[in-house]
Amino acid sequence: MKFLLRHSYWLAPAIAFVGFISYFTVFVWFPPLRDVPWVNVPMVLLGVLLGVVGLLGGWKGSGWRRRSLYLGGALASVLIAGLLCLYIYSISYQMPPISSVTENLEKAPEFSLSDADGKMVSLSDYRGKKVIISFYRGFW
Repeated sequence: MKFLLRHSYWLAPAIAFVGFISYFTVFVWFPPLRDVPWVNVPMVLLGVLLGVVGLLGGWKGSGWRRRSLYLGGALASVLIAGLLCLYIYSISYQMPPISSVTENLEKAPEFSLSDADGKMVSLSDYRGKKVIISFYRGFW
């Protein structure tokens, strides 16, 4: 425990930084881990907790240089955690505005396709309703 408190000024931002960088380099490629970052947010929050505990524990009986190290480590881990949470919960949800191409789309031509059950379904069956048509490439 003394090791963690003594070295929290560099260990806390390092843990937070690993949690931050691993989200963009590893976990963003896996949708369950990208959409709900249950690995990265706890890791970054662990860095913040370690920084705050180290700051509180190292503040007593230390000189101003040592205090500035603990304060810098705690602030760096809080900043990293804030940036990750800002990206995950705010910036990544912003959608681009509707372009002029999207606003001026033409109506789709009439066609019929088989659905998953093999029944023929035509586009006119959904007239007056909003429809999303998705085409997948592959074999199944």
